[in-house]
Amino acid sequence: MDSALLALALCCGAACASEAASAAKHRIDQPAQPLGESLRAIARQTGVSIVFDPGKVNGRTSRSVFGHLTAAEAIARALEGSGLTPTVMSDGSIVVRPAPTPGTSGPASGPGAATVPTLELAPRPSGMAVAVADASSSRPMMAVTASLVNSDAASTEEGHGTVASLGRIEVTGSRLKRIEADGPTPVNVYTRGDIDRSGQPSLERFLSTLNEASVSPGESSFVATTGQGSVQLRGLPLGSTLVLINGRRLQAVGSSSANFFNLNLIPMAAVDRIEVVPVGSSAVYGGDALAGVVNVILKKSLDGLVLDARLASGQGSGDGNISMGAGTRTQSGSYIVLGAYNKASPLTMAERGFFVDADYRRFGGVDARTRSCTPGTVSSSTGANLPGLNSSFAAIPTMAPGQALTQASFTASAGQANLCNSMANGKGRALVHGTESLSFHAAGDYRLSDDWSVFGELTHAKDKLSAEEGGLLLSNVLVPATNPHNPFSVPVRVTARLGPENGFERLARDTDFTRALVGMRGELPAGWELEASFSSTRDDGQRRLSNTTPNVAARTAALAASSAAAALNPFTAGKAASDEVLQAIWSDSIRDNHGRKDQVSAFLRGSVLELPAGSVDLIAGAEAARDRYRTVTPGSFDIAARRSNSAAFGEMHVPLWRSSPSEGPAREMAALTIAARRDYYSDFGSASTYQAGLEFRPSKTTLLRASTATSFKPPTLLQTKVDDLRYSTEAFGLVDPVRANAPIVGGEVLRTTNRDLNPETGRALAFGAVWEPESAQGTRLGVTAWRVKIDGLISLLWPQVVLANEARFPGFVTRAPAAPGQVGAVTQVLYAEVNYGGVDTSGLDLEAAHAWKTEGSKWTLSASATRTRDYEVTLAPGAPAENRLGRRAIDFWSPAWKGRLFAGMDRGAWNMGLTSRYLGRYRDSLPSERRLGGYWLHDMAATFKLAPLGLSLASAKDASLSLSVANIANRMPEFVESSPYYDFTQGDWRGRYLSLRLSMSW
Repeated sequence: MDSALLALALCCGAACASEAASAAKHRIDQPAQPLGESLRAIARQTGVSIVFDPGKVNGRTSRSVFGHLTAAEAIARALEGSGLTPTVMSDGSIVVRPAPTPGTSGPASGPGAATVPTLELAPRPSGMAVAVADASSSRPMMAVTASLVNSDAASTEEGHGTVASLGRIEVTGSRLKRIEADGPTPVNVYTRGDIDRSGQPSLERFLSTLNEASVSPGESSFVATTGQGSVQLRGLPLGSTLVLINGRRLQAVGSSSANFFNLNLIPMAAVDRIEVVPVGSSAVYGGDALAGVVNVILKKSLDGLVLDARLASGQGSGDGNISMGAGTRTQSGSYIVLGAYNKASPLTMAERGFFVDADYRRFGGVDARTRSCTPGTVSSSTGANLPGLNSSFAAIPTMAPGQALTQASFTASAGQANLCNSMANGKGRALVHGTESLSFHAAGDYRLSDDWSVFGELTHAKDKLSAEEGGLLLSNVLVPATNPHNPFSVPVRVTARLGPENGFERLARDTDFTRALVGMRGELPAGWELEASFSSTRDDGQRRLSNTTPNVAARTAALAASSAAAALNPFTAGKAASDEVLQAIWSDSIRDNHGRKDQVSAFLRGSVLELPAGSVDLIAGAEAARDRYRTVTPGSFDIAARRSNSAAFGEMHVPLWRSSPSEGPAREMAALTIAARRDYYSDFGSASTYQAGLEFRPSKTTLLRASTATSFKPPTLLQTKVDDLRYSTEAFGLVDPVRANAPIVGGEVLRTTNRDLNPETGRALAFGAVWEPESAQGTRLGVTAWRVKIDGLISLLWPQVVLANEARFPGFVTRAPAAPGQVGAVTQVLYAEVNYGGVDTSGLDLEAAHAWKTEGSKWTLSASATRTRDYEVTLAPGAPAENRLGRRAIDFWSPAWKGRLFAGMDRGAWNMGLTSRYLGRYRDSLPSERRLGGYWLHDMAATFKLAPLGLSLASAKDASLSLSVANIANRMPEFVESSPYYDFTQGDWRGRYLSLRLSMSW
């Protein structure tokens, strides 16, 4: 071998090319492919340095490699029939040489032998490219990829240079196995380290900090998710982002009305990384991917025992979790078993001074105070002055325990009202719900033979959410003269919230979530792979609302009761009645939810033919699933729905152009990837989607790419199963536009299912470039222009809108026969979901990163930003498109800019990083023109490895202590001019949030 040897090393740990790495067993699963690519893939998966001469492997094809193998075993299998053989060196690296023939000597040795440059680790931002350089030559080497999570990038040895490089990870977005992580569709990867460094307490909060998530659904009691975790990529409607676990679909859970998956049901301790496709596509994974895909990859194996404990705290809030796991990797298989417990305290409006006084005139807003206070306000039932007072109303004074109110008690407060923020009364509405969860995750695979193995996954979570909020509400209730606590001896009215001794309005939700998966994979003749699996996912939950809806008859009776034991006292700040009386008025409303998805899938993957530019890879498969959903409120409704669906899909990677051998090592310069899918649903019909992408690599360091894709979101099971309910047109106050807006009398409004409801449809385009210049190794620059368009949004159409657009919705309005020249009177209007309106948004994603090494330290700098350029929404028939770019809305919109800066340093025993997050300027919701945003949030994180500091904990193999601080400057949300008077799509009331984590392994 000569000086053209390439050192291709990818590491996960503290040392590359070690004996321990070369002896360890790894799960290798790769198809037949060009031999050079196979060797690079094995290096990536095992962390072992592999040295070979490109000239000796060009034009050769490896056989497929499958099983739990050491690096040497995997390489030997890949080299079978190639005339090459591996040699394991003393440092654990592996050299590939021509197999010796009789009469030739063995491997070269002595002064003339080739030397292998040693490669060190360098920190790198997730998802970046890696270029390995030969330290003995100025000539740059080949690009490789790493599929190991948290793998560090390679850099040259300190004595041979200071070039550090950035790592890359094999990612979501295609079912085909790829060597290059950067493909035709943009994919962003976030490792477990990225999640931990963020200091965020949940997956939802972490995802909301990302550039591609323009807005957050929010965590408070004011939003549709009511404490459930979700994500809105590109700020698009809730439920338009598909969530996967390990690349497989999940059902939209019952507690979300079957509209989105609750991210809080995924055990945080089991998360390995998150892969985000920030543009819509359904051709690979199916429906719901209008805005894009979030693929949560769970841990699949461990080697030993691990303990992780975390404690976090902010002003008035906090959370903590502890997890323990065990696992092993052997020649016959691997497994992981992990259990975790998490608890977070609630944060309510009463704990933030911003809400205590709802007189927002101090911010240039309105006075939003009400009389729903403790104690409240009494007023005349006739409009005349209250007896003994010179005013028709008076604030109820707070009396000492045991002291009765008299008319004279109100003299000082006549003409005054007790005013407060009703939403902050008592404990206040929840800004963050309290949660408690106990979860379990297990995964494993077992090798049946050299070519076949079985695998399985089991995840279970018990999640509890709760929040005690405001006091019990009395809104302008009539208190008769018979009430013994009424000091005026005439009927009066009272508005108040009862004191905390009487209880609180409360939300509680319990959910049991289980996901089980079993499957088999193996190798068929000619290098083809087969995988088949069955999964079952289900959630069973109960939502309990306490004290929010009173029994009006029982309340009226208690207010009119003449005995103190049976009467309700609305004038006190203390105990207002006996528990029996209170429970008769305010009770619980219970809703049970059940969701289930059973799915079987299978696919074949392999090479169908060999072109001059390389092999054409194909995957073809089919899926079949059954979804069930039921929601029950005893005595009110019982809705059950189910659907079955099946799909056939295929994806093909076609190489178009390969470089000439005279130009150096052969490489793929251009390729086309196409995918198509056909879905059939039992309740609404079929949907076809496609995806196509083009890659062009004019040089080893440059990628130009373009992709287009279609997507769809099927109607939810609740939207395709609506029980018929009938109302009078008078109850809706309807008028007839074609009869001079005459009131519609005697007609019927029918709440029903629209049998012609279609799925929402989407289209996505992306164009981009990635450049990793040879002259500045360790640098990556990227830009992606994207557009996502959604049509046929499903919404419940108000009957008056139907009447105003009768011609647009044929069959929705029924009229009686009319006399000649006249229009018949309306007899029925349908109240149902329809497909109408859409969203059209586009923008740019920008990224830049550089990593380098100085004596004793490794440094990383990165910057990224999303510039949304257009965001137009059409919601109402006949209405013009609404521009929501930089204009706040309560459901979906986008700021013009979101950005991130990161600076990190690694000194071996410890590392630290600083992240700054930018939210661009935007305006408040109409009609306000208040300017918001335009600020930075700063996060800091540091990790200390305890062993190098001379600390040993319980004979642990590894131990580290991590500290993170999110929102260092303690920036709180801004005031907006409509309730709840802050922007929950951007704000987080936790403020400065500190997390301390201890991680240990044995």
